Amino acid sequence: MTGDQQPFDSNLAAENERLKRALQTADIGTWEFDPINQIVHLDDRCQQLLGVSVPAVVPYPEVLQHVHPDDRVTLQAAISQALRPECEPPFSIRYRLAEPVNGACWLHSKGKAYFDQQNQPYRLSGITQDVTHEIQTQQQLRDSVERFRSLIEQAPVATALFVGKDLVIELANEPILTLWGKGNSALGKPLAEALPELREQPFLQILNDVYTSGIPYQAVADKCDLLVDGKLRTFYFNFTYKPLFDKQGLVYAIMNMAVDVTDQVLARQKVEASEARLRSVITSAPAAMGLFVGRDLIVDMPNQAFIEIVGKGPDIVGKPLRDVMPELDSQPFLQILDDVFTSGKTYKSFGTQVNIVQHGVMTHNFYNITYSPLFDANGKVYAILDIAIDVTERVIVQQQIEESRLQLLNSFEQSPVAIAIIREPDLTFHMANPFYGDLVGRTPAELVGKPLLEALPELAGQGFDQLLREVIATGVPFTAKEVPVDIVRHDQLATIFVDLTYQPQYESTQEVDGDKSVSGILVVATDVTGQVHSRRAIEESEVRYRALSLELEQQVELRTQELAASNEELAAINEELMAANEELAESNQLFTRSNENLQQFAYIASHDLQEPLRKVQSFGDLLKSKYGDQLGDGIDYLERMQSSANRMSLFIKDLLSFSRISTRRDATELVSLTGIVAIVLADLELVINETNAIIDIDTLPVIKGDKSQLGQLFQNLLSNALKFHRDGVQPRIQVTAREMTASDLPPTVKPARAAKQYQCITISDNGIGFDEKYLDRIFQIFQRLHSKSNYSGTGIGLAICEKVVTNHGGAITASSQPGQGASFSVYLPV
Repeated sequence: MTGDQQPFDSNLAAENERLKRALQTADIGTWEFDPINQIVHLDDRCQQLLGVSVPAVVPYPEVLQHVHPDDRVTLQAAISQALRPECEPPFSIRYRLAEPVNGACWLHSKGKAYFDQQNQPYRLSGITQDVTHEIQTQQQLRDSVERFRSLIEQAPVATALFVGKDLVIELANEPILTLWGKGNSALGKPLAEALPELREQPFLQILNDVYTSGIPYQAVADKCDLLVDGKLRTFYFNFTYKPLFDKQGLVYAIMNMAVDVTDQVLARQKVEASEARLRSVITSAPAAMGLFVGRDLIVDMPNQAFIEIVGKGPDIVGKPLRDVMPELDSQPFLQILDDVFTSGKTYKSFGTQVNIVQHGVMTHNFYNITYSPLFDANGKVYAILDIAIDVTERVIVQQQIEESRLQLLNSFEQSPVAIAIIREPDLTFHMANPFYGDLVGRTPAELVGKPLLEALPELAGQGFDQLLREVIATGVPFTAKEVPVDIVRHDQLATIFVDLTYQPQYESTQEVDGDKSVSGILVVATDVTGQVHSRRAIEESEVRYRALSLELEQQVELRTQELAASNEELAAINEELMAANEELAESNQLFTRSNENLQQFAYIASHDLQEPLRKVQSFGDLLKSKYGDQLGDGIDYLERMQSSANRMSLFIKDLLSFSRISTRRDATELVSLTGIVAIVLADLELVINETNAIIDIDTLPVIKGDKSQLGQLFQNLLSNALKFHRDGVQPRIQVTAREMTASDLPPTVKPARAAKQYQCITISDNGIGFDEKYLDRIFQIFQRLHSKSNYSGTGIGLAICEKVVTNHGGAITASSQPGQGASFSVYLPV
């Protein structure tokens, strides 16, 4: 080595040392392969990476044994390629170790080959680095990408990934490709190119804003027009645009998730349109209509007719039906509505009575009602349409018609004349009353439904069937007197005589071929057999009469003389009757004077007996106030004395009332019972409020009578209904009225005066009631069924009621069961 080389070599050694330290700091090992001698020089780091301890020079085949068998051939091929002079890329390869060393699994070797002048390789040197962490990180990233791709592709929801500012469709699963109407050809294209129809819609701008701002976007039931199979169709989606961020926090992609809700939106639109039409129908409908929404039956969309029927004013919308109409709690309609809501089945009723409080007054009208369930898009009931038509007038007319029909049928059944109706075909009996059955010797049941000659075969050959057909054909009535008929009665053939009428009955007032259509024959027959036999007997007796007439004329003169004597006796009897009349007049005067004396005595008794009682009560109050503290136990005796005096005072008042009613003459003025009851309720207002009683009163009639006495009648009956109420039960009293004929009166009711018509007023309560075995006692004076300690009173009230009703020519009775209330019925003649 020359002097000039020493500084250079020194510098090179220093540079090599710095390079070595740098490689060690970077955790990089160096190596050198001698292809001629097939050996490899390894530094310390390479020895650690390969797991070679010593020596530093290792045979090439031995080094290859530390490489994973699957990568060994690849490494050898790369080395062989690097040792070729024509190879341009430098040597670089990644491979696995046969066994991990100190956590190292993957190595990355780089190097360069050196050639001599004959282009023969004599050295391949380079570096080796542990890249296990980098390889694992890349593998995890690839696994994550694959999982993300698989998640998108297998997602049940339509999902796509738009990458970059141009929104390139990187991923799109089958559901979203189906919604777009596109195949896999859309992948890799910008969204605007793959779906050009979106350019006229807001979605591309929304995606651009999400990409720029990084803020997600959500939409519900948003409209979108897509070109599917060459046709532009409208869809509705719930969708989300979610931005995805890289490691630097920048948006690199947007994930789109969408759910097709087109069917739900269209169904909802149909429901909304249906509701709009329904609202229009309800508003303009002449019938009362309204909706009850939800299980709580919230009132919605009531029209004016519905509001008027409910009678609570227009402020009912949004309130539960139970709160709007509490009177329905005691009626079946709330339960029926709940059943309709549960079952989804329509309910209809016709001519149904509904009790409704309209403007503070309880009404009892009749309605045709329809409850129709309304279904949402899921087929569940969400509301009930109520349609109500007021048919009160029609029902009343039908009731009157039915009553008339029943009366007519009753008259038909009870008629003393034999009546039957015979119709085609085959002259069949349609109806027959009992008198007709008696006439022909059969019961009505044996006749009705059978042809004439089958029911009465003995009529064959007598011409009645031909006569009936002639009346049906011509429509001309037939009437005949004393028609002989051979009929089987009591199993024997007998001849009877009848006055017979065949009256045609018409199908309708319309004419058929110019003639009215006869539907049947009304047969009216009167049995005159007795008259015919009597007339014949009279004719036979006329001969005998003429023979006896001479004898009778002789006896007349004798009889005249006897009558003259009888007249003288009658004159004497008349004189005796005149004397008896004078005695009766004197008795009437005495009776009148007796009533006047009784009234005077009642007044004196009332005044003279009440005065000492008032003094007893007054002095008792003074003793109690002044000396109450000194009396000790004596205060109890004083209170008992005052209580007895109070009962005695009440007893005298009731006795005086009873006496006045017994002696007072009937008045004949017209009295409104509605007005009488109103005055009585005003007097009982305090008791009504204390007991929280409910009193329902029908419209009451106007009758002739004594206003004062009728007031006492209803005063006693209503006060008793309030007094005898059950503990813990709200008193409920009902006053009703109805008109009835004398024949409709119960057998036990015997009015004091006979009349054709009577008014029946009934006062019913839900009080303690009584045993009907005491019915004969309760209207007697001083009779009580309950102890004085439990219920106050003198036992005169119902006796006064009975006396008032008798004074007015009527009758009173009662019905009850213990614990189930009582009903008092008053019958007054009209």
